[in-house]
Amino acid sequence: MRFKLMFKLAAGVALGWVLCLCVWPVANANAKTVNLGQGAVAFEIVGEVYNSAPGVTPATSEIFGYLSEVDGIDPAFTDPTPANQNESTALFTFDTQATTIRTTTHGPFKIIDRDGTTTMYLNNGPSSFSDPTTFAQGTPIQVSSFHQQVIVDTVENTFTVVNTNTVTSNSQFKIENSKYQFGRNGDNLRTTFQGVLAVRGGGVPPPTGFFSGYAVDVRN
Repeated sequence: MRFKLMFKLAAGVALGWVLCLCVWPVANANAKTVNLGQGAVAFEIVGEVYNSAPGVTPATSEIFGYLSEVDGIDPAFTDPTPANQNESTALFTFDTQATTIRTTTHGPFKIIDRDGTTTMYLNNGPSSFSDPTTFAQGTPIQVSSFHQQVIVDTVENTFTVVNTNTVTSNSQFKIENSKYQFGRNGDNLRTTFQGVLAVRGGGVPPPTGFFSGYAVDVRN
């Protein structure tokens, strides 16, 4: 497997520092730091969500999936063949445990705010969407606090999501002969998802919904 570094250097920064919210190689004889400017795409994401049953208090969500693209690591899968690049071959997976703090109805929209914790993993695979626990296996490489706003279109059964994550801990990991780290403590990441609710047979069995999107770095 061949991995290549992709550089996006923020220019004209006279004061302060540039966040590295994507992958940045740990310093060694051959590695260079990948600095990302504001708004750079860090990850592309594919996932599903399981919500707790109606009436359960507090309402909870498990949000899980994999990174289909990672700036600085190419490919983000154990298999270089595009047709085989999915959750079963993903190098990086994540699992978010969230609790609903407020739900607001506004016309056809249901607006949901949640807080929780996201953990990213260097996956030892394979993962499968039929078993959410397989996305929380392997080696934890980053933990972040999490806030989410979901806007559900109850007419179209679609939803949009904006997440804000603040990194609270991270660990170095190794791929082939290079060491990497996903961000640094205090870094912020914003993710945006588009999703569709899963409605089958008049009910909403797991999963509650399917989504895909991307993450960008933001400055403190």
